[in-house]
Amino acid sequence: MDGFQKELITLQKKYATLAIENWFSVSVFTWSWWFLVFGLILPWLIFIRYLDRNRVLHIWSFGLLVIIITTFIDDLGSELGLWIYPIKFIPLGLLAYPFDFSILPVAYMLVYQCTNTWKTFNISLFALAIIFAFIGEPISVRMGIVEYVNWDYIYSFVFYIFTGIIVRVIIQKWIDIQESRIVN
Repeated sequence: MDGFQKELITLQKKYATLAIENWFSVSVFTWSWWFLVFGLILPWLIFIRYLDRNRVLHIWSFGLLVIIITTFIDDLGSELGLWIYPIKFIPLGLLAYPFDFSILPVAYMLVYQCTNTWKTFNISLFALAIIFAFIGEPISVRMGIVEYVNWDYIYSFVFYIFTGIIVRVIIQKWIDIQESRIVN
């Protein structure tokens, strides 16, 4: 093991220790932490209530792709120092678990489920992006859940729209392939 690898391991251990100490002393059981708990559970309860059981595979696939994309980008942005999460649901691991695995994918799945055309999807996606980027994120910043170091809300707005469009294109191509196989 070279010097860089040893230093990385040392820094990772120090980070893990600091993260756990921070979680116990600053995060857990605060009102912001409880917000994260409800943010993890409540969207899924709403989703299960309103899920269109006839399109469940496509809707779940849509949500899974959103989870993969948002988790990857969230981790990448954190690694690059674009933002940090002072208040976390759990001390280590997935950074914004309630957002990446619950709030965002459920909202995207409901938009996908409730829109049948590209026009209605884009209008709903635009509204969703406005709500998340310019209302939800500033609230999260004020609550101390996230702190933007080198990031602006407009970047999030573009990300939310781009993610929704890309995922819908992928799912639509998948549906088209399935339907062409049925016809042939």
